[in-house]
Amino acid sequence: MKIAAIAAAAIITATSVSAAEIGATGVSIGAELDTRYNIDTETMKSTLTPSFGYDWQGFSLSADMDFVLYENDFTLNNDKLPTLDFGAEYGMTLLGLDAVVFGESGYDLEKEAMDDIEVGVSFSF
Repeated sequence: MKIAAIAAAAIITATSVSAAEIGATGVSIGAELDTRYNIDTETMKSTLTPSFGYDWQGFSLSADMDFVLYENDFTLNNDKLPTLDFGAEYGMTLLGLDAVVFGESGYDLEKEAMDDIEVGVSFSF
């Protein structure tokens, strides 16, 4: 039974969905399907994350939310409203290092409240 579940999870996760650019507008839409099977606890979870983005001259805005489709039983987010996640980032090169200045927050539709607002800088080299 475990092998059949692992094979099914591998087939489902092998399906990739990438964001689609809408012309030269900088607008993109996409979705990600993440399916995981925990062998030790014998649990399976499948999450769908639709997303929307806008890029303009190095500045990016994004919005997405997670829907739990399957969690050991078919469900739609466990009868809970999702959290909308928002982000903004600006990429630049600083002293030869690639840097991204970002801000992130969210809105919990269940609690009707904003999540914490986080800002920061990320360097990659």
